[in-house]
Amino acid sequence: MAEISAFLGSALTTIDPKGRMAIPAIFRNPIITSSSGESSVVFSYNAQAQCLQGYGTERLSALLAQMRRREELANESGEEFRTEIVGGPRFNATATISFDGSGRLILPKMLVAMAKIEKHVFFSGNGTDFSVWGVEHLLTLDDPRLASHQFNARFLMEELGGKR
Repeated sequence: MAEISAFLGSALTTIDPKGRMAIPAIFRNPIITSSSGESSVVFSYNAQAQCLQGYGTERLSALLAQMRRREELANESGEEFRTEIVGGPRFNATATISFDGSGRLILPKMLVAMAKIEKHVFFSGNGTDFSVWGVEHLLTLDDPRLASHQFNARFLMEELGGKR
């Protein structure tokens, strides 16, 4: 039976002032599997959710192919297709980052600022990708759709106890 690689569960890590953090262990193998065996992860800012979305490089390739297909369809029907309008919001705040064997990487300062990440970083599996939240920011959001994220983040923070 083939192993299913999916982003499942929740985890907490920290980020230092230089933007260094470690990807939690439960997310590393799915990232590597969905990045053709490479230790590379893609992070994109999700403006609607006010967080980062993480996924493997194969998904990035699929998203780019999807955009190219939309451009082809627009050209075939004589419609205007502008990559800065269609692709800009999705790709202008996206970075592919390599990580070491311990999952350590440096998150770009712009992405840290956009997602309002301070010290504690909450990872939440979404199946085909995962969300990355600054815990302090996540807990201020008033959106009932985020209730399970907020509960899990609070729970994991409480487990840290005196390590805050």
